[in-house]
Amino acid sequence: MPETPDQKDILTSHNYDGIQEYDNPTPGWWTWLFIGSIFFGLLYCLVFIFAEDVFGVHTFYEQAEAANLAKQYGQIEGKQPDAETLTLFVKDPEQQKWLAAGQAVFTTNCVACHGSGGIGGSGPNLTDEHYKNVRRLTDIVKVIEKGAANGAMPAWENRLKEPEVLVVSAYVASLRGQNVAGGKPPEPEAKIIDPFFE
Repeated sequence: MPETPDQKDILTSHNYDGIQEYDNPTPGWWTWLFIGSIFFGLLYCLVFIFAEDVFGVHTFYEQAEAANLAKQYGQIEGKQPDAETLTLFVKDPEQQKWLAAGQAVFTTNCVACHGSGGIGGSGPNLTDEHYKNVRRLTDIVKVIEKGAANGAMPAWENRLKEPEVLVVSAYVASLRGQNVAGGKPPEPEAKIIDPFFE
């Protein structure tokens, strides 16, 4: 089919294996959309990431998080992180559902140092009988909240809500004595302590 004068005008001078390219520039609307998305991205960062609570976004998020937490942990809201409660969560079959919630908190926040399933990494193995900073059951809560070893174990009291500390403490207590294969050997200063549960 013979080329029209219009087609000749839009052909480029490139010739690859006998194939000539048409000169089809990007449409103007697409170029402006691309430039606009860059400016929108910069504005978004300034407003929603670096600015303090613009349009109440952070407040709205915190309220939504609190509502979600109340829905998830409403049944245990206000329970004390004492030995009785922790023992109930670990030993009572009807309460052991909270161990799954504790495992989720552990997986999200603790696996990086304590390894999958608590076998140890840069942090100690939680599945054996040796402990450095824990002498009784409630010490687990204290170590999670306040940290230990001069910050090697960070304090989580400002990052985890009270119900999350409670359920993850119960989960950590439940790991004791499992002696998972491939676990990190105990550190020299760690000692075997009395059982958590009778």
